[in-house]
Amino acid sequence: MKMIQPIHFPTVSAFMHALGRDDVRHPLIEVIHLDDLADCSSFGNTRYTFGFYCVVYKDARCGTVRYGRNEYDYDNGTLLFFAPDHDVELGTLEQSYQGVMLIFSPALMQGIAMSPYHFFGYSVNEALHVSERERQQLHDILGNIETELERGIDRHTRQLMTQNVALILNYCIRFYDRQFITREPVDSQLMQRFTVLLDNYFAQGLAARQGVPTVRYFADALNLSANYFGDLVKAQTGNSPQQLIQQHLIAQARHRLTTTTDTVSQIAYALGFEYPQYFSRLFKKQTGLTPQEFRAQA
Repeated sequence: MKMIQPIHFPTVSAFMHALGRDDVRHPLIEVIHLDDLADCSSFGNTRYTFGFYCVVYKDARCGTVRYGRNEYDYDNGTLLFFAPDHDVELGTLEQSYQGVMLIFSPALMQGIAMSPYHFFGYSVNEALHVSERERQQLHDILGNIETELERGIDRHTRQLMTQNVALILNYCIRFYDRQFITREPVDSQLMQRFTVLLDNYFAQGLAARQGVPTVRYFADALNLSANYFGDLVKAQTGNSPQQLIQQHLIAQARHRLTTTTDTVSQIAYALGFEYPQYFSRLFKKQTGLTPQEFRAQA
């Protein structure tokens, strides 16, 4: 069966026109109140892509949303983040909803690094659930943006809009940090599963067959996006997944260097390295010694 191509909205203005809104207040940013839309159900059961960033806050339970590979049925007080040019598939929608959508063009954020905002790469099942106090903070900043939209464009507008959007995103980083803490029992279980998967990867000889393990491999195994997995591990351990993988790999190398007579090349291949010199380079970077020097001192 041929996959239906998603409907693409390249700009903020194009999306607003599709909503029946010809009074576009700013070409790079808009705030949309979902209860102002005539009929949300007409947008259901369809795939979309956007040429802009989208932040959605829902006050009430919504239908199914698919973002990337994962599906989620989300509840009140939930924030979802969609990056440009990613598939968003909506399930069946009701006629009306309570909530707010902030959409803004990448052009608005020129000069602002978007890389710290990892949540635009999270799956929808890793949505942000905000408290009433957090909701009010976001509501106040959205109010500032709406005031600017109503005021009209002058030479200060763009800078003020950019600063307010960045403020919202920075608060969301804080709120996600809080969510990682409040979810610590669940996240601790995920960390335990990660540790078991990491041990098994080497114990079962997967490294020799599939290569050095990647962050993506473990994120997929835990049904998490790579960005969310990375932030979760960082919050739990203070280290990135890549650092933990390398630490485990070096521990395996130390063990083999001291308990076997395998050559450095054999150990490198067993640990998943295609080229032994890459293994030797990493080993020295991590330990200060070459594998040969480490074995001689052991």
